[in-house]
Amino acid sequence: MQKTKNSYGIYRWIISCCVFFAVAAIFWAGFTAIVQYTAQESMDQARDAADKYSTSLELLTKDMVDGAGVMADMARKQRTNDSWFASVAQSVAAQNVSILGIQYTPLGRPPVSFPAGFSFGADKGLVTAFTGLQNTVMAGDGTPLVFSPVVMQSGKSGVITMTPVFVYNSRTQNFDYLGNIAVLRKLPEAVDCDALKEIQETGYSYVVYGNTADGGNDGIIARSDAELGDNFVTASAKVPGGYWQIRLSPVDTWGSNGKNIGLVISLLAGFILGGLVFWILTLRQQRAESRRILRTDPLTKVGNRHGLKDTLTRLCHQLKGHFVVACMDIDNLKGINKTYGRKAGDAVLQETANRVTECLKEDDRLFRVGDDSFVAIIDNESLEGVSRRLDGIRQQVGRSFEVGNADIKISIEVGCSAFPMDSRSPRELVMIADQRMNVKRGIVLDEGTDWLADDKPVLVEEMEENKPQ
Repeated sequence: MQKTKNSYGIYRWIISCCVFFAVAAIFWAGFTAIVQYTAQESMDQARDAADKYSTSLELLTKDMVDGAGVMADMARKQRTNDSWFASVAQSVAAQNVSILGIQYTPLGRPPVSFPAGFSFGADKGLVTAFTGLQNTVMAGDGTPLVFSPVVMQSGKSGVITMTPVFVYNSRTQNFDYLGNIAVLRKLPEAVDCDALKEIQETGYSYVVYGNTADGGNDGIIARSDAELGDNFVTASAKVPGGYWQIRLSPVDTWGSNGKNIGLVISLLAGFILGGLVFWILTLRQQRAESRRILRTDPLTKVGNRHGLKDTLTRLCHQLKGHFVVACMDIDNLKGINKTYGRKAGDAVLQETANRVTECLKEDDRLFRVGDDSFVAIIDNESLEGVSRRLDGIRQQVGRSFEVGNADIKISIEVGCSAFPMDSRSPRELVMIADQRMNVKRGIVLDEGTDWLADDKPVLVEEMEENKPQ
């Protein structure tokens, strides 16, 4: 029995561990799928926001070019007169508060600027970018350029828009270069728009890169306070003369902690359900053990009357095959108790139960129902086979018992009934077998003992075993 308990304990741990790992794996897979779905959804939303802002940047730079184009038109109309510049420049600057300065550089004449005294060439931070743009415009096809970022001598960052002033020469059938209009706007105000505000309000981290002198894209035009994450989306804005790039990290709803949280919850769920299964299996084992104790004779360790009643009821309800009920009584047990003491009588009962059990097959059962009475259920055996086995039981029990210094010899009588030939009732099968046993002992009764009656007295050993401690 101890081996069975240990085996059941091992199975209980194995089943509970399997439940733990299975539940943890299911929860982990679920959380991983949720995190991946959420991350993908966040990336898609971030990509939409980046694309929207790139479109806005293209429109913003177009507006920058258009503003400079207004002044270029005036320069074409007033080729030799620069008096128009102050009023037009002031009007353009009033329409956009991000403008830091405007300069008109006519070919062959000194530049004029707004505000008065402002000069691209005089600012050490702007002169290189300005000169490079001017050379590019002069050698180009009249296309406006937008260059960013540039850092002024004061440390402020800005973006330069340069529009060449060309006029068609009908005599040479070419365009004559008259000079250029350059507008300096401060950053990040120049790239601020509703799309950027939406990005900021959503909580994205972002960086906007512009053209650098070597054609790279590592010049930062604008950025968020938060650092750009490892996962980001990229969008490009086509601006006059090049591209600007937007990198946008999605809002970290789960972030790096998402999987860690999922792992903790998965392990916790596995632990709870695995522990619950372990508790249920333990409770089930305890109940099974309690039922076994209630159906076991504490002295002989075979079944008792409760076990006999349950077993017979189950076999009779199954209505499959046949079986034999054999009632056995030990002769002169009271005399043994009187002569040798109760301990000797208990030893005889224990040895008798052992010897009878040795003669039974695996599917057979033995029960102690009275002080000196046993009932055996012999399953699926022919009547001839039953007869031979009962003879073997008599011979085994008839051998002497060594109890202390005494050799005690007993005998038993056996009476049988068969299911379903004699009856289909558990109680009647036992009473018929008991009656036939009494006949062999020379006792003629109207009916046998009803060992399955609910009011049958409990054995002394059963009362000792089940009394409160």
